[in-house]
Amino acid sequence: MTEIQALLLIKSILESADIHGIESFLSEDCEYMSTGRGIIGRNRNETIEFLSSMAESIKADNVPVTCKVMHITDVYEEDSLFHEGRHGLTVSYESGDNYVYMIFVDVNDEGLVDRIVSSQENYSIEYDDLRFGDDEREYAFITLPTTVKDWLTALSMWLETANVDVDDFYQYIDEDTRVVFQKGDAESITLESGLDVEDYFDQLMNQHFDAVPHIIRDEEDGLILTYGPMSAIATLNEEGGLALISIYIDTRDEDEVTDEVGYIEEDLTKETIIEDDLY
Repeated sequence: MTEIQALLLIKSILESADIHGIESFLSEDCEYMSTGRGIIGRNRNETIEFLSSMAESIKADNVPVTCKVMHITDVYEEDSLFHEGRHGLTVSYESGDNYVYMIFVDVNDEGLVDRIVSSQENYSIEYDDLRFGDDEREYAFITLPTTVKDWLTALSMWLETANVDVDDFYQYIDEDTRVVFQKGDAESITLESGLDVEDYFDQLMNQHFDAVPHIIRDEEDGLILTYGPMSAIATLNEEGGLALISIYIDTRDEDEVTDEVGYIEEDLTKETIIEDDLY
């Protein structure tokens, strides 16, 4: 796992307020450090415990979190922990314009995270456009996706980087996996075959919206992936496989957009489990 991949996974954890899957990419001696409070987690268990408390606090306060990948362009203090060119995340609450703190990670030779740093140090930064970066990185699933969050995290990373190991991604899509697509008020289109799903997502990946993917929680604590005017939800079958992805693209003008999000109405009860049961 690369530094960028680790940052994108932490991004999904904070935005969804769900630490599911974090154990698989932390080393046993991974520590969590804050520049203001010092070392908070001295090993993997303590780091997971602290991240879990962060997620629960975010969920309890129902505060939307947005993280963006950036890199340092200038350092103002000689004793700063990080230097020019280092990648990290900005973490914002309520609004994505002003961030509260930054997160950096150290990845060891085995591709595991052995340090997470929460920093409020003063740096000059620029946000990364990962889709068109010179250094292309492939994302391979660390473990088999088994939850809604797994799938939305993977889709988010795919859309954000426009670079995915196709064999690793599509091997988990079943022949019966469906995609329901709706644009504005137009009639919805349903892709019934997993092969059609592959073709569709190849096209979807080439749509460039002026926004990075963002995993949010709705009023019922479900997970939604937003990407510009597009929103997506995933539904699993009784065996935990990917049964359905519903995609909606809002075509209304910005001045007409409200907080309400439109979704495709379909009766899924015969083929899928209720999404509330997944959390």
